[in-house]
Amino acid sequence: MSKKEENYKKLSLAAQNEQDLVVISTLCQDSIVKVTNIKWAKKSKRFYLLINRYCWEFNDLSKKKSSNMLRINSVMRFNSVLSVKSVGIQQNNNSDITSLLTLNYNFFTFEKQAIDLIFSGNSQITLNIECIDAFLKDVSEPFESTISKIPKH
Repeated sequence: MSKKEENYKKLSLAAQNEQDLVVISTLCQDSIVKVTNIKWAKKSKRFYLLINRYCWEFNDLSKKKSSNMLRINSVMRFNSVLSVKSVGIQQNNNSDITSLLTLNYNFFTFEKQAIDLIFSGNSQITLNIECIDAFLKDVSEPFESTISKIPKH
């Protein structure tokens, strides 16, 4: 383990408003997600994703070429989820892998709010929610990415 990996503190963040959600969205940009690691627990109104998160907060982006880009496994959890809709996500294809690009919060009325999870390939999951109640928690140690390039859009 390198010195910078030893000094890494695992993230454990909560989002209760739109600004908090922007922070989580930024930290999760370019996360790799296996479709099998996306779950909705309808009875408990919780939506989960296990993601392979690119460590934007830790990688030295000032270097033009770095061979030590770090990733970490993290869990995203959304509470108070009333319903879930998806476009372009094939739930029955267990081998599908996608990239999480961003989260968008939509406030229509107090009774109607949504969070859109935007993925690569024009895929999207919309969570109809009672309120913003989200968590991001790192669950592994940082590890070197198999790709040494900074994600680009």
